[in-house]
Amino acid sequence: MRPPPFHGFPAIDRGVTAAGGAPFDAVTAMATFKDSVEAFGDAAHDELARSGDGYKAARANMARLYRQRKSEIEKMADAFSRRPWSIPDHLAMRQVADHALSTLDAIYRDMRGALDTLHKD
Repeated sequence: MRPPPFHGFPAIDRGVTAAGGAPFDAVTAMATFKDSVEAFGDAAHDELARSGDGYKAARANMARLYRQRKSEIEKMADAFSRRPWSIPDHLAMRQVADHALSTLDAIYRDMRGALDTLHKD
C-alpha cells in the first residue's frame, strides 16, 4: 500500500503524470522522448524560417532550444529510470532515450548547417 498524498500532492513513487492522471507505463513514457525531439525539430525549423532577424540571434536561439531539449530528455530518462518497471522495459527506455539524444544531435547539426548555408556571404 502506498502512503497517502501530502498536502494534495500525489505520493512519491506513484508515477502519475504532471496533470495527476494515470501512471505512465513504459511505452507512454518512451513516447515522450519522441515528442521532445519533434518539438525541437519544429522549433528549430521555425527559427530557421525566422533567421532574417540575424544570423547570430538565430544561431543563439537554436543553441538555446537544443540545450533545453537535451536537458529535458536527460531529466526524463533519469526520472523514468526510477519507475517500478520490468528490466526489459528499463532497457528499452534507455535505448529510446539514447536514440532520442542522437536524433536531437543530428537535427541540431543539420539545422545549424542549413542556417550557415542561408547566411553564407
